[in-house]
Amino acid sequence: MLASRDRVLVGVSGGADSVCLALVLKEMGIDIGIAHLNHGLRGAESDGDEDFTKELATRLGVGFFVKKVSLLRPSPSAAAFPEAAPYRACASPIEAAPYRACASPRPLPEGEANLEAAGRQARKQFFNEVAAEHGFTKIALAHTANDRVETFLLNLLRGSGSEGLASMRPVSGAVIRPLIETGREEIERYLNEQNQNWRTDATNFDLGFARNRLRHTVLPELASKFNPNLLHTLSHTAEILESEDAWMAVLTEQWLEENGTREAADLSLPVVRLESEPLGLVRRVLRAALRKAGSDLRDVSFEQIEAARMLLNPGKSGKTVEIPGGLRVAREFDRLVFRNAAVPHASYSYELKIPGEVHIPEIGKVFRAEIIETEANDRGTDRVFVDAESIGPYVKIRNWKPGDYYRPVGLPGGKLKKLFQRARIPRGHRTGWPVIVADSAIVWVASFPVSREFAPRGHSQKKVAFEAL
Repeated sequence: MLASRDRVLVGVSGGADSVCLALVLKEMGIDIGIAHLNHGLRGAESDGDEDFTKELATRLGVGFFVKKVSLLRPSPSAAAFPEAAPYRACASPIEAAPYRACASPRPLPEGEANLEAAGRQARKQFFNEVAAEHGFTKIALAHTANDRVETFLLNLLRGSGSEGLASMRPVSGAVIRPLIETGREEIERYLNEQNQNWRTDATNFDLGFARNRLRHTVLPELASKFNPNLLHTLSHTAEILESEDAWMAVLTEQWLEENGTREAADLSLPVVRLESEPLGLVRRVLRAALRKAGSDLRDVSFEQIEAARMLLNPGKSGKTVEIPGGLRVAREFDRLVFRNAAVPHASYSYELKIPGEVHIPEIGKVFRAEIIETEANDRGTDRVFVDAESIGPYVKIRNWKPGDYYRPVGLPGGKLKKLFQRARIPRGHRTGWPVIVADSAIVWVASFPVSREFAPRGHSQKKVAFEAL
């Protein structure tokens, strides 16, 4: 958790847990600094927390960093103001950092969960900024065994898999939780022995908050009726889940490394391999793939994961599942593809002079036309040859349109949509597919043979080579 050369930024609210953490780390001889984020939610009491924390930093002789933010929304008539003033490291711990407060605040309407999430995000951003600027190698948070158990039960009641139930790990990157196995009673006993006071947040006793109901009503009742050692029992349960979840996360990552394929911005998984795996691994792979595709999984429900899993079933090619955050899971033949929700391709049409070259920015391709006397041997699907006498001085390159009819050399003629299907070209790629036309007749469709009507014949003296680069 800690190395001898670590410099630790301690997040201190002024409450018992964070004060204890700062004292213990300082007593151990760790090089620490104290960071305090004033949320401004309790007016003068919040400012009192800030003053108390400054005094603690002064007494310990450590660096102090403070920032005030507003988690409240201004009234519509309020003048514009910054929601957060830049933090300033105090020249001496007792010196106050300047801030500007919001005018006419009112609570955010989204409710308790969003307010808590906004607070966590603001603290995380602030702590990371300070640590990066001032060379702290670790960020210490004062979560306790009580916090771990409360979070475990809250996530269980809201509905969560093992990843959510094991969400409060002792070490998570540069973030450490040294008190995660210590109970709140032990912390307060230590502070009393040290004659160290702390700040009490009155909102921690407001039973309108789910965590407070759990802390002050539900857990004591469960302990008295079922298990007097409930705190330690559930804390150990969470610890077991954390280790098992970490092991399963490694297996999931290994599976993705061995089977996942990056295709531009898309992540593609083989259906045959995935559908044969145990159900628990399949769900984990789907969640991990969504995370790699850019989702934070915050609003992704069990039902959406199951809908994505159903795409593994037979007959699902061409089907998609929309995921919150602008992502899409698509079944494309034998692949499951994770990508940003596609923006429909804009129609395009460009003129290609013969000879000449044109760039098609909509698809990131360059097309070239050359006049040649002798047909080369490098014929392929990205380079084709056309009878020069069958076309004029230029052709047009446009995107595919429904109803396009094509008769490529060596393949049965038909609607281009059917050719796309037989060639297993994913539906999402078809709308922008380049088609070369002379007047209204299709000369060539990229990745297919040239049209029969325009193919060179034995008497052709000159030919045009079209190439997609």
